[in-house]
Amino acid sequence: MMRSDYPEPVAKLLTLGETVFHSERNYLNMGFTRAHIPDLIRLLEDAELRSLPWGEDGTVPPEVFAQVHAWRTLAQLEAVEAIPALVGLLRCIDEDQDDYADEEVPIMLGKLGAAAIQPCHNTLADRSKHKYERIAASSALAEIGKQHPETREACVQALVSSLENYQDDDEEINAFTLSDLAELKAVEAAPLAKEIFEAGCADESIMGDYEDFQVEVGLLEKRLTPARDLFGVQRDLLGQKFIDTPRATPKKANQAKKEKARRKQAEKARRRNRKR
Repeated sequence: MMRSDYPEPVAKLLTLGETVFHSERNYLNMGFTRAHIPDLIRLLEDAELRSLPWGEDGTVPPEVFAQVHAWRTLAQLEAVEAIPALVGLLRCIDEDQDDYADEEVPIMLGKLGAAAIQPCHNTLADRSKHKYERIAASSALAEIGKQHPETREACVQALVSSLENYQDDDEEINAFTLSDLAELKAVEAAPLAKEIFEAGCADESIMGDYEDFQVEVGLLEKRLTPARDLFGVQRDLLGQKFIDTPRATPKKANQAKKEKARRKQAEKARRRNRKR
């Protein structure tokens, strides 16, 4: 049953239902103003909505997607007040296998700019957090730097500082963080990247090796040595169903790895929901 304790137009978000990733819908046309920010944040943090199960036949109640519509609305309102709630949602990537949070929340944080840098850095650097929660925080830092170029240096510093104790951290998280530095063309991070790759502390199936990093940031025009074969990685991840190209790109291998994890976790979630 649809909740009724949200005022209009916030309540309308409960009825919109399923939506595609990265929809360009203008939610402000529905009449939202900054006065609605507190109720939008309340909706974003609504545990009852978060725990709604899918139907036995696979149907999804429209309220399940209300939080997706809410975070998009908050981003369009430039609601920096929502940053703590948005950063908090990153845990749902691991806990609820939430692909929408994985795909969109880092971009929403990117839209909100400099105020999100420290909260995202705190999550990335906190090793008590979940793996993909931390990876999404790293992605958010890259998004902030790309969407707000004046913050690039601060975002690079936040990403680099999270790698200070790379020897003791997860190799995938190290690699994703290096990939985000590469997206920001962080030439200044090259010495640290070299050190991490040479120490074998970055999963090369994510973005490749140090030569790939150098190409991405512009230090090399192309690789100096033959690329390692990533087809084996993709065959393992996708069960022979891989992209038939001369060389699997790091981004494709990265996506394949995440997709395999999502499929496994989604099946667990479906079984859990059927038991409710």
